[in-house]
Amino acid sequence: MFDQNVVVEWAKSHNVEATARSYCLSCVNNYLAESPEDEKLYFGEYYPEKLMLELEKVYCIINWNEPEYSHIIALVPIIYDGKEIGRYELFYRMSGEIYDDLLVIDGQEQLVY
Repeated sequence: MFDQNVVVEWAKSHNVEATARSYCLSCVNNYLAESPEDEKLYFGEYYPEKLMLELEKVYCIINWNEPEYSHIIALVPIIYDGKEIGRYELFYRMSGEIYDDLLVIDGQEQLVY
């Protein structure tokens, strides 16, 4: 049987909860700065206090054929004014190194480097 506490302890030791929230907030702010036309479309009039970012899931992906490409993903739903409008995913190597992230607002995927 797999002990889920292995992933929980890994996430705690790498400060995944705070890091994912912080990176997500930075990514949302960058998105709004770079795409002001989308602010009204997805947020109406944007008020930062209406934005809720909480870690929802941490999951491990094992690449069966190429285990060196296995990774861990932290998922933060983007909730604005009580409505889920997107998601943010932060990708970690098994070593704990962050190597990529993904912001999706209303179904529009945006890879962020």
